[in-house]
Amino acid sequence: MVGYDVDALREAFDIEQEGAGPLSSEKMLHYFEMVFDAFRRVIRQIPYETLDWVSPGRPRTLRQLTWHSFERPDLVMQTHASGEYTEDMVRRYETMANDYDTNEDICAYGDEIQAKLTDFLTDGGEALAKKVSSYMGPITVHELMILSLGHAFQHLRQTYHYFEMLEIVPENPLQPEDYEEVPVPKDLF
Repeated sequence: MVGYDVDALREAFDIEQEGAGPLSSEKMLHYFEMVFDAFRRVIRQIPYETLDWVSPGRPRTLRQLTWHSFERPDLVMQTHASGEYTEDMVRRYETMANDYDTNEDICAYGDEIQAKLTDFLTDGGEALAKKVSSYMGPITVHELMILSLGHAFQHLRQTYHYFEMLEIVPENPLQPEDYEEVPVPKDLF
């Protein structure tokens, strides 16, 4: 079995869903606000000349990494409209992030996405139930949004790691217990 068709995987392996199920739209919005606030704090701490520092192991700049963390939920909202989530979409940050020159440009982009996300997630949650096609297989917008949320927290953790390398002390960093309800990989990379 290939892909991310959760319902098909549960059926094929006779797996029952545990717990309360996916995060509600209200909880997702709370956690997006939390991670976006944390990202704005770290972005404002990055010296301008360090925005183009390339991370070891995965050749991308801090500019790309931080901008991309705001972008992923926007891709999910675009997917809701188009019905399709493609690999090309998730790769576009590699070039698009470079259009955001300063720390404040990146933070302003985050503000814009957060406003759109607030509108999207406060519509009663009906948009989240939509099933779309993706390069991972069929998936709901809700599942994609939760993946994008975990993705943002994962990149925040990685940014904190890079800060250690750059000898920058993050201001008021989030701790894992702050977002323990959000599915985030255990491994940093």
